[in-house]
Amino acid sequence: MGSEPFRCTQPYTQLGTAKVTADLLDFRFYVHDVRLVTRDGREAPVTLTQDKKWQYENVALLDFEDKTGTCANGTVDTNTRVVGTVPPGDYTGLRFRLGVPFALNHGNAATAPSPLNLSGLFWIWNAGYKFLRVDARVQQRALLADAGDAGGDAGAPPVFPVHIGSTGCQGDAQDGGVTDCSRRNVADIELASFDVTKNKVVVDYAALVAGTELTAGGGMGCMSSPEDATCKEIFAHLGLDLASGKPAAGQAFFRAE
Repeated sequence: MGSEPFRCTQPYTQLGTAKVTADLLDFRFYVHDVRLVTRDGREAPVTLTQDKKWQYENVALLDFEDKTGTCANGTVDTNTRVVGTVPPGDYTGLRFRLGVPFALNHGNAATAPSPLNLSGLFWIWNAGYKFLRVDARVQQRALLADAGDAGGDAGAPPVFPVHIGSTGCQGDAQDGGVTDCSRRNVADIELASFDVTKNKVVVDYAALVAGTELTAGGGMGCMSSPEDATCKEIFAHLGLDLASGKPAAGQAFFRAE
């Protein structure tokens, strides 16, 4: 959260263009296809440890909420690491994709292996996963005339959800027969300078919503629709083109420290 560590038990200030205060309700996302990059540009895929909880095949779930404070609808356990092996090498960079690969993205979360079995990270209507879910409850009571229309009680602070996933999907979603999605919305992340023995990846919600009005639309947030104006800056900071769902330059959500 900018320069502050994320916790479910405290509000954060100066968020978005209106510099609002907000409590975070959820903070989870999937990554896959993790690779280390050598000095001469060659990639070495990270073979993920199959721990039967946080990592499955080449997908890992990062979970920063701990069911305390305002994250009451989350899970107690957290995961802040991707664990795996690579051959010895002179690695100077890191690449990964934010999301779930297409082959695993459309199925039945009720019968999927962990960590793909979380209903809170699945769109039933789309039979696909929410690659990123970060929900914020905005403390700006002066701008709440439409709060009731956003699915909450009138007078209650609106929730600004950021739910990123594939849209424009074709096929029978209920039977796992999705054949394609016109906007896959999988971001390619590259940290060109990354020493795995010294650096860590920092993910920053304040950077994600910089340039976004968190009270816009009565708190409807960004649900990955290309028609949703509130998604424009958020997609840009994820390194995604809102119209096409394809990777683009300029992501600011992740950095190395």
